[in-house]
Amino acid sequence: MSSNKSQHAFALIKFFSKKEHYLSFKSGTSLFRTPHYYRTCEDIGRGDRSESCLLYWDKKHGGTKPKFIRPDGTDLINQKLQNVLVYPADEPHDAWMQSWAVIGPHNSFENSLEQIQREFGCYFVLLPASKIRLYSRLVEKATKTKVNYGLVRYSDDPMERSLTVKDVKYSYQKEFRFFLGQCSKGELQDRFLELPGLNKLLLNGQSLKLASPNGAIKYCSVGHNSVVAVNP
Repeated sequence: MSSNKSQHAFALIKFFSKKEHYLSFKSGTSLFRTPHYYRTCEDIGRGDRSESCLLYWDKKHGGTKPKFIRPDGTDLINQKLQNVLVYPADEPHDAWMQSWAVIGPHNSFENSLEQIQREFGCYFVLLPASKIRLYSRLVEKATKTKVNYGLVRYSDDPMERSLTVKDVKYSYQKEFRFFLGQCSKGELQDRFLELPGLNKLLLNGQSLKLASPNGAIKYCSVGHNSVVAVNP
């Protein structure tokens, strides 16, 4: 996990599906969740069975069912196992994490805006790239725990999946993550942090204007479930 890969961002943007969660964040309550939460989540875009693992299967949650065949031809999973989690040998633990999206100079975030808004909500906050380190220090001060952060990389190779590598189908999310501490692979307990002064780091803006290289412009506003596009 790197802590110096934020130089290609104008700002980070974080979306919320409910107004109360948006207001809670602005008032200083920051939520960090575990990879296992996302493995078990059913929400489109938010949930990912392959989050930080090579394979996850559970009788309750589903996923790609592996086969472990006994010599007599019977499937061991059908008889005994309730779930299977396969993860990289060099990543035996997970971390609490918080996801944002990157608004960068050439990352085409504007083309993902409508889908991200549908999946994650129409309330958003903006953190300037220049304040990323200050935000991580605020979290460290509150938790007395080291924080790492960086861009998520996307790959077609399932063997590369990790805390910082996701499948290519999620590349539209332009994700940037903050990682806090260390937790077990099966941890589901969230961490709520009280961060005094958090709102002072955020941009004071209720609307967002995004311009594409071809001259097209898109607008969106906090709390409005629509994107206005103006073509050249």
